[in-house]
Amino acid sequence: MQDARLRAVVTGARRGIGAATAERLLREGWLVDSLGRQPPTDWVRMEGDASRFLTADISSSADMRRVAAEYSTTALDLLVANAAEFAPWDEVASHADLDSVDHLLAVNVIGTWRTLQTFLPALRRADAAVVIIVGSGGGSHGDPQFGIPVNAGAASYAVSKAAVHALAVKAHVELAPEGIGVYVVDPGLTDTSPGMARFGARRCGRSSTRSCPVRTSATRASRHGFAALLFTIAAPRTGSGPTVERG
Repeated sequence: MQDARLRAVVTGARRGIGAATAERLLREGWLVDSLGRQPPTDWVRMEGDASRFLTADISSSADMRRVAAEYSTTALDLLVANAAEFAPWDEVASHADLDSVDHLLAVNVIGTWRTLQTFLPALRRADAAVVIIVGSGGGSHGDPQFGIPVNAGAASYAVSKAAVHALAVKAHVELAPEGIGVYVVDPGLTDTSPGMARFGARRCGRSSTRSCPVRTSATRASRHGFAALLFTIAAPRTGSGPTVERG
């Protein structure tokens, strides 16, 4: 007998935004599959059979083919493409280690793209599925503190997030006629990488979803608990939320 609960996949769910999002969705009654390169040491099965952790690297085609096989007949209502790596604050375009840049782009850009392709068949089996790609003000032209024109640092991260934003637009244009919503959400500055706290980043982790700030790319003044916003905009059958830039 098929489970009627809504199903979500959250990547980069070992800690931070991803872990907080997974926990909130579980509390709201979703089935949640969390992906990460390594399971957290304190991971527990929450809500009985509603939660599982899948060990996979989104930059590995072999890992993601293995994950795709698990969803060959599954319908997926929500994909949260959150997994990403950050670059050093002092990395600038003229002196960046291009081997490191190559790795970061493989995770942030190609990995996000591979994530979308991996789960797209399952998303197509669902009714009004939603894809939420976690973007960044660092990859925008309008963020007054971290936008691309504001400073030269963390160059590869900024480039990667700008590319991810473009990917989301392309995916939206393609998938909107199929009824699949593609959104980009900028969570604001959260303390998920070394050095962020000194810039005023808020802590974000499992059991602390209310401390995860969010601002939508359309209305930057809007701030909500990150996982709560994800749940609201991703579950049109149970509620509606603030406008978030689609694509």
